[in-house]
Amino acid sequence: MLMDDKTSKLIAVLQTLTQDLLWISETDAPFEIIQWQNQSNQLTNEQFLKLTGHSLETPIEILDLDDFFSAATEEQDWFGDEEKAIAKRYQELVVVLKQRLNQLKVYQVGEVNIDIYIVGETKLGEMVGLATKALET
Repeated sequence: MLMDDKTSKLIAVLQTLTQDLLWISETDAPFEIIQWQNQSNQLTNEQFLKLTGHSLETPIEILDLDDFFSAATEEQDWFGDEEKAIAKRYQELVVVLKQRLNQLKVYQVGEVNIDIYIVGETKLGEMVGLATKALET
Protein backbone atom coordinates (compact mmCIF):
# COMPACT_ATOMS: atom_id res chain seq x y z
CA MET A 1 0.00 0.00 0.00
CA LEU A 2 1.43 3.35 -0.99
CA MET A 3 1.47 6.08 1.58
CA ASP A 4 3.32 9.30 2.03
CA ASP A 5 5.99 9.80 4.66
CA LYS A 6 3.69 11.77 6.99
CA THR A 7 1.09 9.01 6.94
CA SER A 8 3.67 6.33 7.68
CA LYS A 9 5.03 8.43 10.57
CA LEU A 10 1.49 8.94 11.91
CA ILE A 11 0.84 5.20 11.77
CA ALA A 12 4.10 4.55 13.65
CA VAL A 13 3.11 7.10 16.33
CA LEU A 14 -0.35 5.54 16.67
CA GLN A 15 1.20 2.08 16.99
CA THR A 16 3.46 3.34 19.78
CA LEU A 17 0.65 5.17 21.61
CA THR A 18 -1.72 2.18 21.50
CA GLN A 19 0.82 -0.55 22.29
CA ASP A 20 -0.55 -2.55 25.23
CA LEU A 21 -3.41 -0.03 25.58
CA LEU A 22 -6.84 -1.64 25.95
CA TRP A 23 -10.30 -0.20 25.42
CA ILE A 24 -12.22 -1.07 28.58
CA SER A 25 -15.81 -2.28 28.39
CA GLU A 26 -17.29 -5.55 29.64
CA THR A 27 -14.33 -7.00 27.78
CA ASP A 28 -10.94 -5.39 27.21
CA ALA A 29 -9.89 -5.04 23.58
CA PRO A 30 -6.66 -3.88 21.92
CA PHE A 31 -6.51 -1.20 19.24
CA GLU A 32 -5.65 -1.87 15.61
CA ILE A 33 -4.43 0.75 13.14
CA ILE A 34 -6.69 1.22 10.13
CA GLN A 35 -5.97 2.96 6.86
CA TRP A 36 -8.25 3.30 3.87
CA GLN A 37 -6.93 4.99 0.78
CA ASN A 38 -9.06 7.05 -1.58
CA GLN A 39 -11.92 7.23 0.89
CA SER A 40 -13.63 10.34 2.09
CA ASN A 41 -14.66 10.86 5.68
CA GLN A 42 -17.92 12.09 4.15
CA LEU A 43 -19.00 8.48 3.74
CA THR A 44 -22.66 7.65 4.11
CA ASN A 45 -23.50 5.12 6.80
CA GLU A 46 -24.24 2.57 4.05
CA GLN A 47 -20.82 3.14 2.44
CA PHE A 48 -19.13 2.85 5.85
CA LEU A 49 -20.89 -0.44 6.61
CA LYS A 50 -19.80 -1.83 3.22
CA LEU A 51 -16.22 -0.63 3.75
CA THR A 52 -16.03 -2.37 7.14
CA GLY A 53 -17.73 -5.56 5.98
CA HIS A 54 -20.92 -5.20 8.00
CA SER A 55 -24.47 -5.96 6.92
CA LEU A 56 -26.36 -2.89 5.71
CA GLU A 57 -28.90 -3.50 8.49
CA THR A 58 -26.26 -3.15 11.21
CA PRO A 59 -26.97 -0.22 13.55
CA ILE A 60 -24.37 2.56 13.36
CA GLU A 61 -23.86 5.52 15.67
CA ILE A 62 -21.47 8.40 15.08
CA LEU A 63 -19.97 10.02 18.18
CA ASP A 64 -17.86 13.06 18.94
CA LEU A 65 -14.21 12.20 19.67
CA ASP A 66 -14.08 14.05 23.01
CA ASP A 67 -17.36 12.53 24.17
CA PHE A 68 -16.18 9.05 23.23
CA PHE A 69 -12.85 9.35 25.05
CA SER A 70 -14.09 11.38 28.06
CA ALA A 71 -14.30 8.43 30.47
CA ALA A 72 -10.82 7.24 29.46
CA THR A 73 -9.10 10.64 29.63
CA GLU A 74 -10.59 12.19 32.79
CA GLU A 75 -8.71 11.40 35.97
CA GLN A 76 -10.80 10.40 38.96
CA ASP A 77 -10.04 11.06 42.64
CA TRP A 78 -9.69 7.34 43.30
CA PHE A 79 -7.12 6.74 40.55
CA GLY A 80 -3.86 5.15 41.57
CA ASP A 81 -0.60 5.58 39.67
CA GLU A 82 -1.49 2.94 37.07
CA GLU A 83 -4.92 4.46 36.30
CA LYS A 84 -3.38 7.94 36.06
CA ALA A 85 -0.73 6.65 33.64
CA ILE A 86 -3.41 5.04 31.44
CA ALA A 87 -5.51 8.24 31.45
CA LYS A 88 -2.39 10.20 30.44
CA ARG A 89 -1.78 7.79 27.53
CA TYR A 90 -5.36 8.29 26.35
CA GLN A 91 -4.93 12.08 26.65
CA GLU A 92 -1.77 11.90 24.48
CA LEU A 93 -3.58 9.70 21.95
CA VAL A 94 -6.46 12.19 21.63
CA VAL A 95 -4.01 15.08 21.15
CA VAL A 96 -2.19 13.25 18.34
CA LEU A 97 -5.44 12.30 16.63
CA LYS A 98 -6.67 15.91 16.74
CA GLN A 99 -3.34 17.35 15.58
CA ARG A 100 -2.77 14.96 12.69
CA LEU A 101 -6.26 14.14 11.35
CA ASN A 102 -9.15 16.23 10.09
CA GLN A 103 -12.87 15.49 10.37
CA LEU A 104 -12.42 12.98 13.19
CA LYS A 105 -15.39 10.74 13.85
CA VAL A 106 -16.06 7.75 16.06
CA TYR A 107 -18.28 5.10 14.51
CA GLN A 108 -19.89 2.52 16.78
CA VAL A 109 -21.20 -0.33 14.68
CA GLY A 110 -23.52 -2.99 16.04
CA GLU A 111 -25.23 -3.70 19.33
CA VAL A 112 -23.86 -5.67 22.30
CA ASN A 113 -20.69 -6.73 20.40
CA ILE A 114 -19.73 -3.31 19.06
CA ASP A 115 -17.02 -2.57 16.51
CA ILE A 116 -15.52 0.87 17.11
CA TYR A 117 -13.72 2.88 14.45
CA ILE A 118 -11.99 6.17 15.30
CA VAL A 119 -11.11 7.71 11.95
CA GLY A 120 -10.05 10.97 10.42
CA GLU A 121 -8.67 12.24 7.16
CA THR A 122 -5.04 12.99 6.36
CA LYS A 123 -4.10 16.01 4.26
CA LEU A 124 -3.92 13.66 1.25
CA GLY A 125 -7.45 12.39 1.78
CA GLU A 126 -6.64 8.98 3.24
CA MET A 127 -8.69 7.78 6.18
CA VAL A 128 -6.50 6.69 9.08
CA GLY A 129 -7.36 5.78 12.61
CA LEU A 130 -7.99 3.04 15.11
CA ALA A 131 -10.35 0.12 15.45
CA THR A 132 -11.30 -1.69 18.64
CA LYS A 133 -14.25 -3.55 20.11
CA ALA A 134 -16.58 -3.15 23.06
CA LEU A 135 -19.03 -5.50 24.73
CA GLU A 136 -22.08 -3.77 26.18
CA THR A 137 -24.83 -5.98 27.52
